[in-house]
Amino acid sequence: MSQPASHDATAPRTAITAPDGASARVYHDGAHVASWMPAGGTEQLFVSANARYGAGQAMRGGVPICWPQFGPFGALPQHGFARVSRWTLRDTAVGDAHADATFVLEDSAATRAVWPHRFHVAYTVRIGGAMLTMTLTVHNPGEAPFTFTGALHPYLRVPDAFGMQVVGLAGTRRRDALADGREDDETAASVEIHGPIDRIYYGAAQPLLMEPRPDAHAAATTRLRIEMEGFHDAVVWNPGAAGTAARADFVPGDEHHMLCVEAAMVRHPVTLAPGASWTGVQRVQAVG
Repeated sequence: MSQPASHDATAPRTAITAPDGASARVYHDGAHVASWMPAGGTEQLFVSANARYGAGQAMRGGVPICWPQFGPFGALPQHGFARVSRWTLRDTAVGDAHADATFVLEDSAATRAVWPHRFHVAYTVRIGGAMLTMTLTVHNPGEAPFTFTGALHPYLRVPDAFGMQVVGLAGTRRRDALADGREDDETAASVEIHGPIDRIYYGAAQPLLMEPRPDAHAAATTRLRIEMEGFHDAVVWNPGAAGTAARADFVPGDEHHMLCVEAAMVRHPVTLAPGASWTGVQRVQAVG
């Protein structure tokens, strides 16, 4: 299973540790969470051994921030510029049961050249116990409204992606990128992962559970509970073997060891009036 590459040693990063031993590592480029270990647990995030680090790089794995655009749905490059921008560490804090790191991204000449808006984004990573909480707050300090989409894009570490399932998406409307964007209703009680998958689930309002399928033969024990606030959609993604082979920042076979279950807002973009703010939260809890 891929481990973080050794050539990240010079990339700016901040490590936090909670009083109970939970830990995380966040790179300043992209405010990218690249490691999360619950108290008494093991690594829960996947990072490819071929991941690229440093300014302007989109790291393959961890938790990329897709903002102010999700995917290709807009005029910006794929997933916008937040994940390839240098964020500023505002502060770190340790409480009785948690540790936090907060990063800030503001508009610059470079961002205004591709997206002509003033903005202030704060991103807080909190760890403690079995929980990772990621809070993204977008503020409009300008004089005109702006509209955005986005997502938090965790690559969750699993022993066998094709023995997993995601429970809690029944009743949503799904868009399947691997079927030319076809939309239909999700009626299954669980979404089983058997191969490549690239779907947006619109209106994903309830907590999700990522767990091994009952028929999985591998010793897959990872179970994660995923909750969202402010985000109204969910994305489930695994590139499959062809997808990892086609991307130089994956190692062939990585598709077996990662599954992305993302908090997103895609169908209904957020429009912020001058002076207004929006907050989205994703919580990931190890439950077994």
